[in-house]
Amino acid sequence: MDSSQSEIIAIRAIEWLASQENEFQNFKTLTGITVEDIRSRLNDPEFLASVMDFILASEKRLLEFCEDIQIAPELLIQLRQFLPGGDVPHWT
Repeated sequence: MDSSQSEIIAIRAIEWLASQENEFQNFKTLTGITVEDIRSRLNDPEFLASVMDFILASEKRLLEFCEDIQIAPELLIQLRQFLPGGDVPHWT
């Protein structure tokens, strides 16, 4: 796993959100982002991280997304760590 795989899954998450009218509207409302902004930031790792964070913020959303693209939810959690802000703190 690496950042390029994380970016690919995040782009798939954007595609998935766009196909889910309510979820897409929630994402745009929460972030204040426009469709034009989304298009212009598809290569921005920080934006892609925010998309993954949005998916991960709801168990229902997470499970639906992972089922639709056929990946394990645990994989999405692991891939998130390769994008900005995804460092998992180690408390030991």
